[in-house]
Amino acid sequence: MRMSISARAATLLTASALTLGLGVGPAAADDTGAATGRAVSTEASSSTFGAGSGVSAAGTISALQLGDGIITQRPLTQFVGTVTGSAPAGTQVQTDVRLNGVPMGRVTLYPGVGNGGVELPRQWGPGQLQVGPSYFADGTVDPAVSNIFYARKQVTTSRRDGYALKINRRNNTMKFRARQVVVVNPGSGRFDSARRVKLQQLKRGKWRTIKNIKLNSRGNGSYSTSIKKKYRYRLYVPRTSSTTQFYTIKTRRI
Repeated sequence: MRMSISARAATLLTASALTLGLGVGPAAADDTGAATGRAVSTEASSSTFGAGSGVSAAGTISALQLGDGIITQRPLTQFVGTVTGSAPAGTQVQTDVRLNGVPMGRVTLYPGVGNGGVELPRQWGPGQLQVGPSYFADGTVDPAVSNIFYARKQVTTSRRDGYALKINRRNNTMKFRARQVVVVNPGSGRFDSARRVKLQQLKRGKWRTIKNIKLNSRGNGSYSTSIKKKYRYRLYVPRTSSTTQFYTIKTRRI
């Protein structure tokens, strides 16, 4: 299991100097509906900024670039990227957070190249995010603001076996069943129905939607039709500014 930004901070004995330039890009959210953000740097992340020279200096932010995050059932959502700067040794930094342009509060800003970032409460919900200005313990305020990044609710299946699509064929009659296709409710941390899912058919190398299946409160729905030829199928939910993309693996020809 991947450690949180703050958990990794507890493993670092001393704060390293953070006077690096913009490094590798932030870990991105996996749009299959699973949260797999991966830190691309092997450098440990600390909860405090440090100055290698030991000389006290005003706090500054030199790079603030964060990637998207996926809201799951966990109480905190990670947004990982590159956060660099300099400050008096051991200084902890707070940064303002805006969601869809609305100020939400101030959280700890963790330094790191590829593994720095912030952790935000799940209850804040999905949408467009930006952080900054940042506030240092010595009273310095750095006006830098980050890029725009997104918090998206996880769309997945709550089935333990992971198989959300079931297909039955009898001669030319086919029945498609979408099973427990759900989306995380940020307020409760539980799963709600995704309401609708696209049934797609692979035809001439392209996925074509043949039906938008309406789902009940448990995320279940079905569709029956007559199809003579055999095709491959999948369920698909497109990514939006508030939800992740979701799709099932393509079936064999049925």
